[in-house]
Amino acid sequence: MEPARPVPPFTISDTVTYSWNATLRNFGPLMLVSLVVFVGNALAILIGEANGTVGLDLAFNLIAVLVDLLLVLGLIRASLDVVQGRRPSVGEVFRPEGVGPYLVASIFYLVGVYLGLVVLVLPGVVFGVIFQFYGYVVAEHPDVSAMTALRRSAEITKGTRLRLVGLAGVLFLVNVTGALVCVVGLVVTYAITAIAIAYTYRILTDQPVATL
Repeated sequence: MEPARPVPPFTISDTVTYSWNATLRNFGPLMLVSLVVFVGNALAILIGEANGTVGLDLAFNLIAVLVDLLLVLGLIRASLDVVQGRRPSVGEVFRPEGVGPYLVASIFYLVGVYLGLVVLVLPGVVFGVIFQFYGYVVAEHPDVSAMTALRRSAEITKGTRLRLVGLAGVLFLVNVTGALVCVVGLVVTYAITAIAIAYTYRILTDQPVATL
């Protein structure tokens, strides 16, 4: 039997504080990336809703999901840049590396979360927490397979999943607050959330984070 993996220490308060300060320090370029993600998501949704026929509506909604996923991958890359002490660039949103495995892993992830939420809610939350780092794995290792990225996320979260559920709850409230601030507050909270998860990912994989 393998010995339990020692879990690097991290606290929810440290994570949120770090992501807030990192967002402020990189506010201009980070907001540009986050704004591109927000606007892209909004446009995709609006185009989908503008079509009255069921077939077109479904097609555009699927396109909206794909656009959303690709844009989020760009935000993930930008957040990893910040956590590693690099200046984020809007060009991260349009890089093609890792897109294939990321999209495949995202499909498995979204289906798993959805089914879990439909069954009893809690299984969906737990599934989401266990596999939440797959996008960060792909962003750092674009050649990794979708299944490897998901499996790696499950390994990373071992021993700290309860704390990660707590962090997910806090970040959910942060984004609800952003939505209440004329919706555009989500541009800021998107960035805070991505950096918080990037920070946690780096800590749990025993990698250094930039000093603020």
